Amino acid sequence: MRKAKSYQELVDHIANKYNDKVAMLIFEKIELIQNDPFKYPREKLGKDIYGNPMFSIEVTGDIRVLYSVDTKNCIVFIWENGSHKEVYGH
Repeated sequence: MRKAKSYQELVDHIANKYNDKVAMLIFEKIELIQNDPFKYPREKLGKDIYGNPMFSIEVTGDIRVLYSVDTKNCIVFIWENGSHKEVYGH
């Protein structure tokens, strides 16, 4: 897993890793999370190791945005299914 230390670093990674269409879909989902993290999730996944609720939003059939939320932070993971699984978090 790679860790972004800033929002800009996460944006740069997504822009470099994915084609424009998929990157825009990911950015749209992240924007929804920024507006209201509890309104748009497709699934509630339970709790993270800190006891914060975790959610999932599907981007494409193979890519999901997983995130956990507390009162100050939102931790975001880009989860890619397939023969190689890579998680990138901020």
